[in-house]
Amino acid sequence: MDKKKLATILGYLGLIPFFSLTLIFFISNFNNYVIDVYLFYGNIILAFICGSQWSKILNSNILDNRSLLLTLSVCIPVFSFILDFFSNQDIKIAIHIILFFVINLIDKKIFFEPNNLWYLSLRKRLTFLVILTLVINLFAINSYRFL
Repeated sequence: MDKKKLATILGYLGLIPFFSLTLIFFISNFNNYVIDVYLFYGNIILAFICGSQWSKILNSNILDNRSLLLTLSVCIPVFSFILDFFSNQDIKIAIHIILFFVINLIDKKIFFEPNNLWYLSLRKRLTFLVILTLVINLFAINSYRFL
């Protein structure tokens, strides 16, 4: 199996917890623990993506703002982890939306070579779907409060 096909399969498999935990959140009558698990998984994925960015940034000699990009690739997962201890679920989900969007922008900056266009396209679709589940969960949490 070639690397593009494997990366695509693994990328979409990585979406399963986002969608299944969103579904479980509804089925469980809006159990807050499910959202905590969802956000924990989101932190793992953020750290994974930022780790791959860190490697790409370190191995590139032609990137502008390498120091800034390296700092962001380290600070994003650390910030997300710290956020878990000091904020409510609404803020965590909103920040996750922003962080997933930002790491997608960083991907565009560092995977700019023509041979990486397939990867950028894949990451764009995966990021959209993750953000979609985040928005659904944010809406569900706030709708449930009014019931």
